[in-house]
Amino acid sequence: MTSSANQLPRRYPGLRPFERSQSAVFHGRQEDIVRLSNLIMRERLVVLFSKSGMGKTSLLQAGCAPELERQDFVPIFLRTERSDRSILTSIREMLDKNPQIGGVDQTGVRSDVTQTLWEKMKRLEFDLNGLPATPVLVFDQFEEAFTLSHADESRRQFFHELADLANETMPEALRATLLEEFEYGKIDVETMQWWEQQPNVRIVLSIRSDFLHFIDRVSKGIPGILRNRYELLPLDREKARVAIVNPAQEEGAYASPTFLFAPEALDEMLDFLSGHDNYANGRTDKKDEIEAVNLQIVCQDIEERIIDYHKEVNFLVDSPFYEGKEGLRNSIRNFYQNQLQQFPKALVDRLALKKQLGVSITGLDEHLTSLPPEQLRDTARRLIEESLITPGNRRNSVVDDTLISEYHISPDFLDTLVDKSRLLRKEPRLDDFYYEISHDTLLPAIIESRNARRDKEQSDREKAEYLKQLADEARRREAVEAELATTRRQRKMARTVAATSFLSLLVSLAFGVWFINEYVENARNQLQQAEFYVHNELYNAADHAYEDLIAHPRRTWILENSKPHQDVCAEYDIVKLFHQSYTVVDNNFSLADSLMLVNQYAQALKHYRLAEDSLVGYQSLNRRLSQDSVNQKWRVKPERIQDKADLISTRIVNANQTLIREFKISQREYESFVEARVWGQALRNLRRMKQLLPKHPSDEADLQSALKINESPSIYVQKELDRCLAKLAAFE
Repeated sequence: MTSSANQLPRRYPGLRPFERSQSAVFHGRQEDIVRLSNLIMRERLVVLFSKSGMGKTSLLQAGCAPELERQDFVPIFLRTERSDRSILTSIREMLDKNPQIGGVDQTGVRSDVTQTLWEKMKRLEFDLNGLPATPVLVFDQFEEAFTLSHADESRRQFFHELADLANETMPEALRATLLEEFEYGKIDVETMQWWEQQPNVRIVLSIRSDFLHFIDRVSKGIPGILRNRYELLPLDREKARVAIVNPAQEEGAYASPTFLFAPEALDEMLDFLSGHDNYANGRTDKKDEIEAVNLQIVCQDIEERIIDYHKEVNFLVDSPFYEGKEGLRNSIRNFYQNQLQQFPKALVDRLALKKQLGVSITGLDEHLTSLPPEQLRDTARRLIEESLITPGNRRNSVVDDTLISEYHISPDFLDTLVDKSRLLRKEPRLDDFYYEISHDTLLPAIIESRNARRDKEQSDREKAEYLKQLADEARRREAVEAELATTRRQRKMARTVAATSFLSLLVSLAFGVWFINEYVENARNQLQQAEFYVHNELYNAADHAYEDLIAHPRRTWILENSKPHQDVCAEYDIVKLFHQSYTVVDNNFSLADSLMLVNQYAQALKHYRLAEDSLVGYQSLNRRLSQDSVNQKWRVKPERIQDKADLISTRIVNANQTLIREFKISQREYESFVEARVWGQALRNLRRMKQLLPKHPSDEADLQSALKINESPSIYVQKELDRCLAKLAAFE
């Protein structure tokens, strides 16, 4: 790639959103551009929402902005990402720096008074090409106002002033002051009339759909906030075709020449991006839905190949050029590896920027920036591949505290993987944040990377074990040779002793008596060791100990016929009963823990309850069979059983609380979508609620009490399901 090509813009920006200057290559969203732009021009407040990766920012910057400007509207893009100062202070600074400000109306100016957002927008005059223009305040990534660590007062004041502007209401404090000044003749009628006129402004709130329920928090101040909403859906097959083909044919100063796509290659790309290539029979009944971010990753990779191979104008891209479906998968795979490669620098740059802005960073962040890039990269990779994928190779959602504690990382570490690397997405649930892999398209690349890393680690372990075995074998050979030399010396000594036969006979008799006593003592010690294993619930070790005793009939005969008499085989049968009962408890407990890790809270609670019930039987068995024994000793320590009971009880409480919390989150989101009449999203939340319904009567009663409803949760969910399905059927 030449240096000049490297400086020119690409036709496909990849992971970055389209900017205003790239509107010429922004295609596939023409219908959305027209409909959303008309809605913004017609209504004072509009909420734009979609899933992550649909391209909201690109639509606003490269699609709607040019359209609005043609109609004398000036889009002003605002973010609430800085948490080191109040939200309103940041917004005022961004407004003051806007190049489209043509002047400031000084009518009735009040000195030494901080202007509200309503007054700010009333005084600022915007122009476009020398003509007056209407400002459009675009709050991109509006969820940051809720999710970032803004002070509560900063957030409250921002929402309050935003409500005044959206509701076309003069701030109450300002109105009271003006009326008082008017009464005392400090301002005239003309000035008062000027104040009564509302600012001419439009407001756009762009927010991810999984954060849409946050809008409820401001709906009291802005009752009609969701009245004018626009959902940006994934690209369908035809829109995606336009988004792929048209930028390649756009004339202009780009790093690549114009190029074309062969029809069969285009169909193959669309199949891959819509997920059809994951099915054996190719086409399925699944609706074509293509996420813009995945389309950009694949197309950018193809454009880079054209640049690197210096292809001619109107080069025809066919399937072999990008190596078919495997090449498309490689695009996603390479994207994952490239983002991991760039992650350490992205983290260091993020923390350096915070320092420049005067924001203090934690000691942990200071430590992280001092680590080698390889270590940071490996930590990020393990976090994604080991914690965020379930045993069934699906995306897993994990709370931030768990990841921070397990990997010794900071919130900035996680947020860099979200904002810069775009490998994770961040989702709020009640008072916590959960992280998961950003897109299902990344899963094959991540799973492949995980498997390759595990194979290498296993190979390294096997190699180390093999070298250890070689060293152990060498030591054993040396020991055997030393033992043979000792044996030869002992035989020589024995022949010398045999010369004195009478003395030898006496020694032999004495040795025989000693040997028998030692043999009996060893057998009894072995049995005591087996009982010790049972006492501490080390059943596998106990099995080996008893089986070893039974394999030597002389030892069992001695134990049965010497005092105290002990029947080893009968004892082992009892131990097997204990082992079987313990296994049932342990299997249910382990399975419940595994289910908790993959967010199957209802199933986990069910198996914790089964473990609890099994433990009661295990405890009863210990009490009954211990009392039947001769020495009246407990076979298993009662303290161990009680500790297990306490642990299971704690797990049940935690699982129950987690289930209730998750149910409430889904219920809250369901109610938000019902209010917004987004019935498809509402149905998905109801199905999640159905999965969370507990099986045990006491757990169901706890959930009913927490929800404060008069019917069982299962009946409540079924009623809401019937209602939601009826609404969906009415729309069809």
